[in-house]
Amino acid sequence: MKRLLLLSLLTVSAEVSAQTNKLSDAQLLAGAKTFFAEYLAAHAANDGRRAAALYHDTARIIVTRQSATTGNRTLELTGAQYKKLAVSVPLTETPDRYFNVSYQVKGAFVQISAQRQSLSRGYTAPNILFVQPDAAGRFWIMAEQGVQVVK
Repeated sequence: MKRLLLLSLLTVSAEVSAQTNKLSDAQLLAGAKTFFAEYLAAHAANDGRRAAALYHDTARIIVTRQSATTGNRTLELTGAQYKKLAVSVPLTETPDRYFNVSYQVKGAFVQISAQRQSLSRGYTAPNILFVQPDAAGRFWIMAEQGVQVVK
């Protein structure tokens, strides 16, 4: 699934990468770390609009929902679909905690991998973001792959 996400990511974000000025790996990593701090701040504030604004409209979000009663189900959304959802449903749960965060440059993208601990639902699962700057230097989430455990 991770390969599929990366391949589709390359296709989906061709318009952004075509406009991106070539940044060094150090610049990409620094920008991604600053961007991820914004991502964490938006979630800590339960600010759905602020969180939604970090996703590019063409982003691809893949979430695997794991349930002991109904099995696994994969949900796929575009960034535009996710934005509508994020602003329509208030973030009222206890903000998630992220740990074991790592950053890896993959061409024009930075892969941000972390363990996401859902404090309100009581589980920990992997979460991966692929972020990329546009021509103006603004970073966007271009893809996300995560797991939700439904009890």
